[in-house]
Amino acid sequence: MNTHTSSPARVSRFGWLLVLLLAASVVMAQAPGQRVKIDRRTISPNRPAPELYADKLALKLTLINLPGASEPSSSWQLEYKVYFVAEQDFERVVKQLNKEGKGRELSPEDFPTKILLADGQLNKRKLSTLPDRTLWRQGIDFKSKIPLEQQTAFASIMCFYSVKIYDAKLKKNVYGSDVFVVPPFDTNTNDRENFTANTTLYLNFYVADDGALYKSNRKSASETTQWRPN
Repeated sequence: MNTHTSSPARVSRFGWLLVLLLAASVVMAQAPGQRVKIDRRTISPNRPAPELYADKLALKLTLINLPGASEPSSSWQLEYKVYFVAEQDFERVVKQLNKEGKGRELSPEDFPTKILLADGQLNKRKLSTLPDRTLWRQGIDFKSKIPLEQQTAFASIMCFYSVKIYDAKLKKNVYGSDVFVVPPFDTNTNDRENFTANTTLYLNFYVADDGALYKSNRKSASETTQWRPN
């Protein structure tokens, strides 16, 4: 399966990249020792926060909707690579890419100090039900792979992926290639008082009746056949 995960991917608006970039710009403008406030929570940039790093991560892959899901010749192919990038390295690289006008097109090669957490691929044909279209990758080593000095709150977990979906009802191939970026702390929680370690990453895909492909990395989107990006 050739899915080109090393080619530049346009950063999805549903990722946390914008938040991270805004946080980075605030951090660079602040004096050392100051904090960033998110909701009612405060956090110190570029300082170790090992309590926000889970020992293990899980990756949930979901094909939310497919018009031709009940067709036996429909198929879902996916390739993914999950990396960790240290906070200062991410800020430096993205700042340089923005200067070059390439800030929304990222590839793994842009981050030479990245740490590979997981990679894999799938080729699935039984897609009739949502459970059929949901796969889990459990037990991804995380905290033990990251040097203590890099275990900071605004480091980045980057999930690059390429997907090819054939819908037999529409008689159409659907392609997508992108990257989602999240911090090590949980962004799917309703807790506005405390930071907790992120334990699950999400890759969700939705094929509309016209063949358009929508993507999300939100937990809520993985739990329904309706399109809920946020």
